[in-house]
Amino acid sequence: MKPVGRVSLSALKAAGQLRVSYPPFDVCVVWSDGRVYAIEDACNHAGASLAQGRVRDGLIQCPMHGYLFALETGELVAPRGLCAAQRTFHVALEGDDAVIADPFDLTVTDASPPGPDRGGDFSD
Repeated sequence: MKPVGRVSLSALKAAGQLRVSYPPFDVCVVWSDGRVYAIEDACNHAGASLAQGRVRDGLIQCPMHGYLFALETGELVAPRGLCAAQRTFHVALEGDDAVIADPFDLTVTDASPPGPDRGGDFSD
């Protein structure tokens, strides 16, 4: 997992949600119902910052169009089918900090182009 950042639990509890820079996008870190969640900040629908949205019952509401995303899974809850789920991030607690990590792992084992000896023949 790739480290994203860390936030103070006391600061997060006071604010409710914070934005952590993770170029080229940000991560919205949320304190809700005694748990810490981390979800991609830019709404998949129109790019609004979810860190500026409202949180209730395990959901975060996009401030632009009101789309609701599940904090735990990133799933679009309402309206259904209009955009993809938000990416979620791993959260670990270390002392008074929530440590955010990106679980996405892009591992390239062999970047050689396909050819006759690699299962592909591009001859005319």
